[in-house]
Amino acid sequence: MAISRWFAGSNRLGCRRLLVTSAAALAPALSAAHAQRSIPGLGRSGLGGHEPEIVVPKQVNPVNLLIEHRQELALSDSQFARIVVIKRALDSADLPLLRKMDSVQRLFKKAPLFSDPSPARRDSIAEGRALVREAVASIRENIGDARAQAFGLLAAQQLPKAEQLAAAAQQALDDEEGRGGRGRGGGDQS
Repeated sequence: MAISRWFAGSNRLGCRRLLVTSAAALAPALSAAHAQRSIPGLGRSGLGGHEPEIVVPKQVNPVNLLIEHRQELALSDSQFARIVVIKRALDSADLPLLRKMDSVQRLFKKAPLFSDPSPARRDSIAEGRALVREAVASIRENIGDARAQAFGLLAAQQLPKAEQLAAAAQQALDDEEGRGGRGRGGGDQS
């Protein structure tokens, strides 16, 4: 109650000066903090160790590419239907692995800001990374098998275009990772 009486009875011009002075004093600190966010290598927050500790790599799914580029590849209805069946089987096989990786990634979403992780946390992170590596290897194997099945359905004139689409998607992913893109995107894997 005393603060509200003081504020009501104070000089409004004096309050404005206080606010303007405070804002002017904080402006350089805020701009410096904002500038740190965009320094390459320091992460989104500008605090170095604030990156996710477990990163799930993106992967190109060539079966999805065939479906997405159906018209460009001139897939027949029967080819398309068979490729959709392959995609569904691949999605069913990969879904438990994707969920497991997402759970592990969420568990270790951010590193401690200003301290080193404890030995127990480092061990847990190492186990999480090993689990992600195993899951990624299984998913790659599943994608390879599905790719072989789906590409086996293509005619001789369709196969080079499908290979070109897969290579271009892989190149785009490699370029993105080279620029610092990390994590698993929704479109490349599902």
